[in-house]
Amino acid sequence: MAFNFGISADSAVRNTRRPLTPWNIHDVKFMGCEIKEFDGKKDPTAHYKVLAINFENEEGYFSVTQFFPKAGDDERREFDSKNGGKVIMPSNFETLMAVVKQTAQVLNPAGFEKMQAASSKFKSFDDVAKALITITEKVKGTETKLKLIGRNRDGKVVADIPRIVGINKQGESFISDNYIGDKLFFSDYEEGERQKYLKAKPTEMKSEDPIADVAGVDAAPGNDFDLDNLL
Repeated sequence: MAFNFGISADSAVRNTRRPLTPWNIHDVKFMGCEIKEFDGKKDPTAHYKVLAINFENEEGYFSVTQFFPKAGDDERREFDSKNGGKVIMPSNFETLMAVVKQTAQVLNPAGFEKMQAASSKFKSFDDVAKALITITEKVKGTETKLKLIGRNRDGKVVADIPRIVGINKQGESFISDNYIGDKLFFSDYEEGERQKYLKAKPTEMKSEDPIADVAGVDAAPGNDFDLDNLL
């Protein structure tokens, strides 16, 4: 019988963390942005590419995962409202670009201005994503706040950022909420939903991130715009 503690064990305490909880405003550290690629589980022939914006604290982690745009993502969706009218939702592309803009502007305002100045040279969302990665690289570790609401997916409440884009009566898009920054709050409606969640029977939270276990970041190919100018 060997009573030594073993040289391979660095700690006797499990240090794994869980995804951050929904319906909360968390104090977090920004851990950087990255591009990830993965194959579909239901359809192995499908290939996906996402921009991941990563946050963590001592309690857990959360990644804002935004899929790269595809054909049709620039189309707005329309639904029937309860009062008989129509509700127009922003397109996936409008939401994607708003998330990029808000992330950059909050974490690195000066870098965001340089990114805007270079935007006329962007030829694809790859260029946008790589520019965001470049300007936020130097602000890794920045402390900020993260607003997470809850969404029902397959009968489970999972954490997600709020909808940050709205469409006004003139058909113009506008920033309707913040998911990141120092001044975050829940609306009256959100507070009501938050209380429902807090009073509900607790259920085990599982990560809904489809890329949580997928490693790998794109190598940066040559660009027509100079990323060094964004540093």
